[in-house]
Amino acid sequence: MFIYWAIFCVLATGALLNNERAIGWSRPAFLLLATVPTILMIGLRWKIGPDWPSYFEQFNYTKTYSFNRVATHADPGYFILNWLLHQVDAPFWVLNLVCGSVFTLGLTAFSSRQPNPWLAFIVAFPYLVIVVAMSGNRQSIALGLLFFALNAFEDRKFIKLFGLTLFASAFHGSVLLMLPICLMSYTTNSVTLVLLAFFTMGLGVYFFRDAFSIYARRYSTEKIQSTGVAYRLAMNSLSAAIFLATARRFAIPSHVAKLWRNISLCTLGLVLLLALIPSSTAIDRFLLYFFPLQFFVLSRLPRIASEDRHTAGQITMLVVFYAALVQFVFLTFGTFSTAYVPYRSVFGA
Repeated sequence: MFIYWAIFCVLATGALLNNERAIGWSRPAFLLLATVPTILMIGLRWKIGPDWPSYFEQFNYTKTYSFNRVATHADPGYFILNWLLHQVDAPFWVLNLVCGSVFTLGLTAFSSRQPNPWLAFIVAFPYLVIVVAMSGNRQSIALGLLFFALNAFEDRKFIKLFGLTLFASAFHGSVLLMLPICLMSYTTNSVTLVLLAFFTMGLGVYFFRDAFSIYARRYSTEKIQSTGVAYRLAMNSLSAAIFLATARRFAIPSHVAKLWRNISLCTLGLVLLLALIPSSTAIDRFLLYFFPLQFFVLSRLPRIASEDRHTAGQITMLVVFYAALVQFVFLTFGTFSTAYVPYRSVFGA
Protein backbone atom coordinates (compact mmCIF):
# COMPACT_ATOMS: atom_id res chain seq x y z
CA MET A 1 0.00 0.00 0.00
CA PHE A 2 3.02 2.26 0.53
CA ILE A 3 3.56 2.97 -3.17
CA TYR A 4 -0.03 4.18 -3.63
CA TRP A 5 0.20 6.68 -0.79
CA ALA A 6 3.76 7.72 -1.69
CA ILE A 7 2.72 8.78 -5.19
CA PHE A 8 -0.47 10.33 -3.78
CA CYS A 9 1.57 12.47 -1.36
CA VAL A 10 3.80 13.69 -4.19
CA LEU A 11 0.72 14.64 -6.22
CA ALA A 12 -0.85 16.36 -3.21
CA THR A 13 2.30 18.39 -2.63
CA GLY A 14 2.41 19.42 -6.28
CA ALA A 15 -1.29 20.38 -6.21
CA LEU A 16 -0.84 22.57 -3.11
CA LEU A 17 2.32 24.24 -4.44
CA ASN A 18 1.11 24.64 -8.02
CA ASN A 19 1.89 27.99 -9.59
CA GLU A 20 0.30 28.61 -12.99
CA ARG A 21 2.94 31.21 -13.80
CA ALA A 22 5.89 28.84 -13.29
CA ILE A 23 5.16 26.58 -16.25
CA GLY A 24 8.83 26.43 -17.26
CA TRP A 25 9.88 24.26 -14.32
CA SER A 26 6.53 22.75 -13.31
CA ARG A 27 5.98 20.73 -16.49
CA PRO A 28 9.26 18.75 -16.27
CA ALA A 29 8.61 18.25 -12.55
CA PHE A 30 5.11 16.97 -13.35
CA LEU A 31 6.46 14.48 -15.88
CA LEU A 32 9.25 13.30 -13.57
CA LEU A 33 7.30 13.08 -10.31
CA ALA A 34 3.79 12.17 -11.50
CA THR A 35 3.90 10.57 -14.96
CA VAL A 36 6.99 8.36 -14.69
CA PRO A 37 6.22 6.83 -11.26
CA THR A 38 2.64 6.11 -12.34
CA ILE A 39 3.78 4.38 -15.55
CA LEU A 40 6.21 2.22 -13.57
CA MET A 41 3.64 1.40 -10.89
CA ILE A 42 1.11 0.26 -13.49
CA GLY A 43 3.53 -1.41 -15.90
CA LEU A 44 5.69 -3.31 -13.41
CA ARG A 45 2.84 -4.72 -11.30
CA TRP A 46 2.53 -8.45 -10.82
CA LYS A 47 -0.68 -10.33 -10.01
CA ILE A 48 -2.48 -7.08 -9.22
CA GLY A 49 -6.16 -6.49 -9.95
CA PRO A 50 -9.17 -8.82 -10.18
CA ASP A 51 -8.80 -9.13 -13.98
CA TRP A 52 -5.17 -10.29 -13.83
CA PRO A 53 -5.90 -14.05 -14.38
CA SER A 54 -8.10 -13.47 -17.45
CA TYR A 55 -5.65 -11.07 -19.10
CA PHE A 56 -2.73 -13.38 -18.34
CA GLU A 57 -4.62 -16.28 -19.92
CA GLN A 58 -5.54 -14.17 -22.97
CA PHE A 59 -1.91 -13.23 -23.44
CA ASN A 60 -0.80 -16.87 -23.32
CA TYR A 61 -3.36 -18.26 -25.76
CA THR A 62 -2.84 -15.48 -28.34
CA LYS A 63 0.66 -16.93 -28.77
CA THR A 64 -0.95 -19.71 -30.81
CA TYR A 65 -3.04 -17.37 -32.97
CA SER A 66 -2.35 -16.32 -36.55
CA PHE A 67 -2.38 -12.64 -37.46
CA ASN A 68 -5.65 -13.08 -39.38
CA ARG A 69 -7.31 -14.51 -36.30
CA VAL A 70 -6.27 -11.68 -33.96
CA ALA A 71 -7.13 -9.05 -36.59
CA THR A 72 -10.71 -10.33 -36.81
CA HIS A 73 -11.11 -10.82 -33.06
CA ALA A 74 -13.41 -8.62 -30.97
CA ASP A 75 -11.34 -5.58 -29.85
CA PRO A 76 -8.72 -6.34 -32.56
CA GLY A 77 -6.28 -3.60 -31.51
CA TYR A 78 -5.62 -5.23 -28.17
CA PHE A 79 -5.20 -8.73 -29.61
CA ILE A 80 -2.90 -7.48 -32.38
CA LEU A 81 -0.78 -5.83 -29.68
CA ASN A 82 -0.61 -9.17 -27.84
CA TRP A 83 0.36 -10.93 -31.07
CA LEU A 84 3.09 -8.39 -31.89
CA LEU A 85 4.64 -8.78 -28.44
CA HIS A 86 4.73 -12.56 -28.90
CA GLN A 87 6.70 -12.06 -32.14
CA VAL A 88 9.58 -10.61 -30.08
CA ASP A 89 9.08 -13.05 -27.15
CA ALA A 90 8.13 -10.24 -24.77
CA PRO A 91 6.85 -11.31 -21.33
CA PHE A 92 3.41 -10.39 -20.02
CA TRP A 93 4.60 -7.42 -17.96
CA VAL A 94 5.70 -5.66 -21.17
CA LEU A 95 2.06 -5.68 -22.29
CA ASN A 96 1.09 -4.08 -18.97
CA LEU A 97 3.84 -1.50 -19.41
CA VAL A 98 2.65 -0.56 -22.91
CA CYS A 99 -0.98 -0.22 -21.80
CA GLY A 100 0.03 1.68 -18.67
CA SER A 101 2.23 4.05 -20.68
CA VAL A 102 -0.52 4.94 -23.18
CA PHE A 103 -3.02 5.48 -20.38
CA THR A 104 -0.71 7.60 -18.22
CA LEU A 105 0.62 9.70 -21.10
CA GLY A 106 -2.96 10.41 -22.16
CA LEU A 107 -3.92 11.38 -18.62
CA THR A 108 -0.81 13.57 -18.39
CA ALA A 109 -1.64 15.32 -21.68
CA PHE A 110 -5.19 15.98 -20.51
CA SER A 111 -4.16 17.09 -17.01
CA SER A 112 -1.53 19.44 -18.43
CA ARG A 113 -4.32 21.45 -20.10
CA GLN A 114 -5.87 22.22 -16.69
CA PRO A 115 -4.89 25.18 -14.47
CA ASN A 116 -3.60 22.78 -11.81
CA PRO A 117 -2.35 19.59 -13.53
CA TRP A 118 -1.41 17.99 -10.21
CA LEU A 119 -4.94 18.45 -8.89
CA ALA A 120 -6.50 16.93 -12.03
CA PHE A 121 -4.11 13.96 -11.80
CA ILE A 122 -4.72 13.35 -8.10
CA VAL A 123 -8.51 13.27 -8.61
CA ALA A 124 -7.94 10.57 -11.24
CA PHE A 125 -5.44 8.62 -9.14
CA PRO A 126 -7.58 6.72 -6.57
CA TYR A 127 -10.02 5.13 -9.00
CA LEU A 128 -9.05 5.57 -12.63
CA VAL A 129 -5.34 4.91 -12.07
CA ILE A 130 -5.27 2.37 -9.24
CA VAL A 131 -8.50 0.49 -9.94
CA VAL A 132 -9.02 0.70 -13.71
CA ALA A 133 -5.55 1.08 -15.22
CA MET A 134 -4.07 -1.57 -12.92
CA SER A 135 -6.66 -4.17 -13.85
CA GLY A 136 -8.38 -3.58 -17.21
CA ASN A 137 -5.72 -3.32 -19.92
CA ARG A 138 -8.12 -2.93 -22.84
CA GLN A 139 -10.19 -0.16 -21.33
CA SER A 140 -7.15 1.62 -19.87
CA ILE A 141 -5.49 1.95 -23.28
CA ALA A 142 -8.82 3.11 -24.75
CA LEU A 143 -9.08 5.74 -22.00
CA GLY A 144 -5.53 6.92 -22.66
CA LEU A 145 -6.33 7.48 -26.33
CA LEU A 146 -9.61 9.16 -25.36
CA PHE A 147 -7.69 11.75 -23.31
CA PHE A 148 -5.69 12.65 -26.43
CA ALA A 149 -8.96 12.79 -28.41
CA LEU A 150 -10.48 15.22 -25.88
CA ASN A 151 -7.45 17.49 -26.33
CA ALA A 152 -7.94 17.30 -30.10
CA PHE A 153 -11.58 18.31 -29.60
CA GLU A 154 -10.49 21.32 -27.56
CA ASP A 155 -8.11 22.31 -30.39
CA ARG A 156 -10.93 21.92 -32.96
CA LYS A 157 -8.97 19.20 -34.76
CA PHE A 158 -11.94 17.13 -35.87
CA ILE A 159 -10.06 14.62 -38.04
CA LYS A 160 -7.62 13.89 -35.22
CA LEU A 161 -10.51 13.49 -32.78
CA PHE A 162 -12.26 11.07 -35.12
CA GLY A 163 -9.11 9.05 -35.81
CA LEU A 164 -8.08 8.75 -32.16
CA THR A 165 -11.57 7.71 -31.04
CA LEU A 166 -11.81 5.12 -33.80
CA PHE A 167 -8.35 3.81 -32.91
CA ALA A 168 -9.34 3.64 -29.22
CA SER A 169 -12.44 1.64 -30.14
CA ALA A 170 -10.16 -1.04 -31.60
CA PHE A 171 -9.11 -1.73 -28.00
CA HIS A 172 -12.57 -1.38 -26.41
CA GLY A 173 -15.51 -0.78 -28.73
CA SER A 174 -17.61 0.93 -26.06
CA VAL A 175 -15.49 4.11 -26.35
CA LEU A 176 -17.32 4.89 -29.62
CA LEU A 177 -20.09 6.20 -27.38
CA MET A 178 -18.02 9.36 -26.92
CA LEU A 179 -17.90 10.23 -30.62
CA PRO A 180 -21.56 11.25 -31.08
CA ILE A 181 -21.37 13.17 -27.78
CA CYS A 182 -18.38 15.09 -29.14
CA LEU A 183 -20.14 15.60 -32.48
CA MET A 184 -23.20 17.07 -30.77
CA SER A 185 -20.88 19.53 -29.05
CA TYR A 186 -18.85 20.35 -32.15
CA THR A 187 -21.46 21.42 -34.66
CA THR A 188 -24.81 23.18 -34.56
CA ASN A 189 -25.69 22.16 -38.11
CA SER A 190 -28.40 19.52 -37.68
CA VAL A 191 -27.89 17.99 -41.13
CA THR A 192 -24.15 17.60 -40.58
CA LEU A 193 -24.78 16.20 -37.14
CA VAL A 194 -27.21 13.56 -38.39
CA LEU A 195 -24.92 12.52 -41.24
CA LEU A 196 -21.91 12.24 -38.94
CA ALA A 197 -23.92 10.31 -36.37
CA PHE A 198 -25.11 7.78 -38.97
CA PHE A 199 -21.59 7.51 -40.40
CA THR A 200 -20.23 6.78 -36.92
CA MET A 201 -22.93 4.19 -36.26
CA GLY A 202 -22.20 2.57 -39.60
CA LEU A 203 -18.51 2.28 -38.84
CA GLY A 204 -19.27 0.89 -35.42
CA VAL A 205 -21.62 -1.76 -36.79
CA TYR A 206 -19.26 -2.73 -39.61
CA PHE A 207 -16.00 -2.95 -37.67
CA PHE A 208 -17.14 -3.81 -34.16
CA ARG A 209 -20.38 -5.78 -34.53
CA ASP A 210 -18.81 -8.87 -32.92
CA ALA A 211 -17.60 -6.86 -29.93
CA PHE A 212 -20.94 -5.13 -29.46
CA SER A 213 -22.84 -8.42 -29.71
CA ILE A 214 -20.67 -9.72 -26.87
CA TYR A 215 -21.37 -6.58 -24.81
CA ALA A 216 -25.10 -6.87 -25.51
CA ARG A 217 -25.23 -10.47 -24.27
CA ARG A 218 -22.99 -9.73 -21.31
CA TYR A 219 -24.68 -6.58 -20.05
CA SER A 220 -28.32 -7.52 -20.67
CA THR A 221 -28.38 -9.92 -17.75
CA GLU A 222 -28.70 -9.26 -14.04
CA LYS A 223 -25.90 -11.76 -13.41
CA ILE A 224 -23.31 -9.19 -14.47
CA GLN A 225 -23.13 -6.52 -11.78
CA SER A 226 -20.54 -3.98 -10.63
CA THR A 227 -20.24 -3.25 -6.95
CA GLY A 228 -19.97 0.40 -5.97
CA VAL A 229 -21.34 1.80 -9.23
CA ALA A 230 -23.82 3.98 -7.32
CA TYR A 231 -20.94 5.63 -5.42
CA ARG A 232 -18.93 6.24 -8.60
CA LEU A 233 -22.01 7.65 -10.30
CA ALA A 234 -22.54 9.96 -7.31
CA MET A 235 -18.92 11.15 -7.60
CA ASN A 236 -19.36 12.09 -11.25
CA SER A 237 -22.84 13.52 -10.64
CA LEU A 238 -21.37 15.93 -8.08
CA SER A 239 -18.98 17.33 -10.71
CA ALA A 240 -21.83 17.40 -13.25
CA ALA A 241 -23.99 19.44 -10.88
CA ILE A 242 -21.12 21.84 -10.14
CA PHE A 243 -20.47 22.42 -13.84
CA LEU A 244 -24.12 22.91 -14.78
CA ALA A 245 -24.56 25.39 -11.93
CA THR A 246 -21.38 27.41 -12.59
CA ALA A 247 -20.66 26.87 -16.31
CA ARG A 248 -20.39 30.59 -17.07
CA ARG A 249 -17.56 31.02 -14.57
CA PHE A 250 -15.27 28.52 -16.30
CA ALA A 251 -14.33 30.98 -19.07
CA ILE A 252 -13.80 28.30 -21.71
CA PRO A 253 -14.57 28.24 -25.47
CA SER A 254 -18.19 27.59 -26.35
CA HIS A 255 -17.59 24.19 -27.99
CA VAL A 256 -15.67 23.00 -24.90
CA ALA A 257 -18.45 24.25 -22.63
CA LYS A 258 -20.99 22.34 -24.74
CA LEU A 259 -18.97 19.14 -24.47
CA TRP A 260 -18.80 19.22 -20.67
CA ARG A 261 -22.44 20.26 -20.50
CA ASN A 262 -23.42 17.24 -22.61
CA ILE A 263 -21.24 14.90 -20.55
CA SER A 264 -22.78 16.34 -17.38
CA LEU A 265 -26.29 15.71 -18.70
CA CYS A 266 -25.33 12.19 -19.80
CA THR A 267 -23.96 11.49 -16.32
CA LEU A 268 -27.23 12.56 -14.72
CA GLY A 269 -29.05 10.47 -17.32
CA LEU A 270 -27.15 7.40 -16.16
CA VAL A 271 -28.70 7.89 -12.72
CA LEU A 272 -32.08 7.16 -14.28
CA LEU A 273 -30.76 4.28 -16.41
CA LEU A 274 -29.29 2.62 -13.32
CA ALA A 275 -32.85 1.82 -12.25
CA LEU A 276 -33.82 0.50 -15.69
CA ILE A 277 -30.89 -1.53 -17.05
CA PRO A 278 -30.54 -5.05 -15.59
CA SER A 279 -26.73 -4.95 -15.45
CA SER A 280 -25.06 -2.17 -13.47
CA THR A 281 -21.82 -3.14 -15.23
CA ALA A 282 -23.16 -1.62 -18.47
CA ILE A 283 -23.60 1.69 -16.61
CA ASP A 284 -20.17 1.35 -15.02
CA ARG A 285 -18.38 0.76 -18.33
CA PHE A 286 -19.86 3.85 -19.99
CA LEU A 287 -19.45 5.95 -16.82
CA LEU A 288 -15.68 5.51 -17.08
CA TYR A 289 -15.62 7.62 -20.24
CA PHE A 290 -17.40 10.43 -18.38
CA PHE A 291 -14.85 10.44 -15.53
CA PRO A 292 -12.69 13.15 -17.18
CA LEU A 293 -15.49 15.52 -16.17
CA GLN A 294 -14.30 15.19 -12.57
CA PHE A 295 -10.71 16.02 -13.44
CA PHE A 296 -11.77 19.01 -15.52
CA VAL A 297 -14.21 20.46 -12.98
CA LEU A 298 -12.45 19.77 -9.69
CA SER A 299 -9.04 20.96 -10.93
CA ARG A 300 -10.67 24.30 -11.82
CA LEU A 301 -12.87 24.54 -8.75
CA PRO A 302 -10.41 26.62 -6.65
CA ARG A 303 -10.11 29.19 -9.46
CA ILE A 304 -13.84 29.57 -10.14
CA ALA A 305 -14.91 29.46 -6.48
CA SER A 306 -12.80 32.38 -5.28
CA GLU A 307 -10.30 34.96 -6.52
CA ASP A 308 -8.73 35.09 -3.06
CA ARG A 309 -5.55 32.98 -2.99
CA HIS A 310 -6.07 31.90 0.60
CA THR A 311 -9.62 30.69 -0.06
CA ALA A 312 -8.54 29.02 -3.31
CA GLY A 313 -5.81 27.22 -1.37
CA GLN A 314 -8.36 25.94 1.13
CA ILE A 315 -10.55 24.63 -1.69
CA THR A 316 -7.51 22.92 -3.21
CA MET A 317 -6.91 21.21 0.14
CA LEU A 318 -10.57 20.17 0.21
CA VAL A 319 -10.28 18.53 -3.24
CA VAL A 320 -7.08 16.74 -2.15
CA PHE A 321 -8.87 15.52 0.97
CA TYR A 322 -11.75 14.27 -1.19
CA ALA A 323 -9.31 12.28 -3.34
CA ALA A 324 -7.56 10.93 -0.22
CA LEU A 325 -10.90 9.81 1.21
CA VAL A 326 -11.79 7.97 -2.02
CA GLN A 327 -8.41 6.22 -2.02
CA PHE A 328 -8.61 5.30 1.68
CA VAL A 329 -12.12 3.88 1.37
CA PHE A 330 -11.25 1.78 -1.68
CA LEU A 331 -7.95 0.41 -0.37
CA THR A 332 -9.44 -0.33 3.05
CA PHE A 333 -13.06 -1.31 2.46
CA GLY A 334 -13.33 -1.96 -1.29
CA THR A 335 -14.76 -5.30 -2.42
CA PHE A 336 -11.61 -6.04 -4.46
CA SER A 337 -9.10 -4.18 -2.29
CA THR A 338 -7.23 -7.42 -1.54
CA ALA A 339 -6.49 -7.72 -5.26
CA TYR A 340 -4.46 -4.49 -5.03
CA VAL A 341 -2.99 -4.68 -1.54
CA PRO A 342 -0.20 -5.43 -0.98
CA TYR A 343 1.39 -4.08 -4.15
CA ARG A 344 3.61 -6.65 -5.90
CA SER A 345 6.08 -5.95 -8.73
CA VAL A 346 7.76 -8.10 -11.37
CA PHE A 347 10.99 -7.83 -9.39
CA GLY A 348 9.50 -9.90 -6.59
CA ALA A 349 7.71 -12.38 -8.87
